[in-house]
Amino acid sequence: MAAQPEKTLALQRASKRFFNPPPGTTIKPPRPISVRPSKPRHRRVLVHGLPYFARMFADLMSGDGWEFRFYPDSGLSNLVSMARELFACDIAYQIGGRVTLGRFLHAARAFGKKKIVMHWVGSDTLDERKVVARRRSSRWVINNVFHWADSEWLTNEVETLGLSCERMPLPSSLIPEKPCELPSEFSVLVYIPDIDRSYLYGLDRVLQVARELPQVQFELVGLRNGSVPDPPPNLRIHGRIPDLGEFYRRACVVWRPVRHDGLSFMVLEALGHGRHVLWSYAFPGCRQVHDVADARAEILRLQALHRQQQLGINTAGVRAITEGGYLPRALRARIRARLDQILES
Repeated sequence: MAAQPEKTLALQRASKRFFNPPPGTTIKPPRPISVRPSKPRHRRVLVHGLPYFARMFADLMSGDGWEFRFYPDSGLSNLVSMARELFACDIAYQIGGRVTLGRFLHAARAFGKKKIVMHWVGSDTLDERKVVARRRSSRWVINNVFHWADSEWLTNEVETLGLSCERMPLPSSLIPEKPCELPSEFSVLVYIPDIDRSYLYGLDRVLQVARELPQVQFELVGLRNGSVPDPPPNLRIHGRIPDLGEFYRRACVVWRPVRHDGLSFMVLEALGHGRHVLWSYAFPGCRQVHDVADARAEILRLQALHRQQQLGINTAGVRAITEGGYLPRALRARIRARLDQILES
């Protein structure tokens, strides 16, 4: 125990000699260490799958050392370019889920890709149930792909297909940073893309409520295939609209009467604009409606408030977007961070 004070005293003397050297002593400064600035890491992600989502996703996610390139299934020259990019990329990213290989995943496996993300977004889970029931799922897809789904309920559906899945919302670049005021005229915006799948999107419900509420104007957007049979006079029909911003600004209510859905871009965009949203699913800032009677009653309630000039923007919906982390910049950062984890794993 007596040695400890002597050791401390020796350290003090050495420190004194260093910090207070005798006169004439020259202390050379340490040689500077040359540190080369590290080159920013460049990460390449090949995006494939549903064109509308994939193109928007690639445009939004690129930048800050990330390069996302979208390649559709079109043309021989495009497929050759996609093969080159697939060979060189760090991550292969498919939007739209499946339990079998398909051409894209066949190529990814042939190139020995180890970092593959598959993002499930909606009716893909319905389409794949039949494949699973016939026991045609690919073990390679189950074991070698990171499966993501854009909502909690869709994550559960993917897991019932026999896949391990994590929730990751898909970002829409059309969600605004701030809402806009409601218009002076009351109207309801709905979306039906395809007559062949009109039951899934609830066209029958839209037509019934529109006929029962002739005093309410309905705007139907997105129709690409087929025509609406015998539409009522208060239902205006529009084709495919790339950016629904103007339609959101003209609507007070957005109604999505679907029978199955993922985390709808239309719902997120409408909430970001401050619109009142009726949806078949329970979601923050939305009013869940289960059937025609629910929807009709809610539309009438909102219309009455609008006539009394007491209907403001949907502040709860705006908070659900901003505080829930659904703004594009927030989801971009979250997805990049998760992809970084995958690259390092």
